[in-house]
Amino acid sequence: MPTTFIQHPGRSGMFGALMDEYARAAEDFCRVTDWFDASRFDGERPENSATTRSPRIMCAHVCGASHRYAHYIRKARGVDFIEYYQVEPALIVSPRDVRRLLAEGITFTESTVEPLRNAREDDIRALTFTVRWGPVYDPEMLLEHAICHLLRHRRQLERW
Repeated sequence: MPTTFIQHPGRSGMFGALMDEYARAAEDFCRVTDWFDASRFDGERPENSATTRSPRIMCAHVCGASHRYAHYIRKARGVDFIEYYQVEPALIVSPRDVRRLLAEGITFTESTVEPLRNAREDDIRALTFTVRWGPVYDPEMLLEHAICHLLRHRRQLERW
């Protein structure tokens, strides 16, 4: 299945499956954002959290998170990382910008897990880290979270 979100769709193994599902969730998320017009994209719901106050802010949050998840894994692997990567909402001029920014984050994630593709399951499980919201994850668990993160916010945007 061709995708703009990952370079190597259809790969075998745990990370191949997770990256395929991450790309699928990203495609579904972007399909929803593409339907927003400018006024709805900036419409605010003050009762929402700071990261979900408007569709534009939510999209910046989602795009930034796609990078942050990869940086958690990079830190656990002992390679260069950014402690807290953010995407400024101003970088998302229109809903069409979300696809490019999200693809950058997910492609970065794909390259981040590439060195783990042939690792033993025990070695993957040993790469644990505490995320800023509290739980302890390993790379597999964090990618599962990343997929559900997109699904949850896609659903939220569908109901906007």
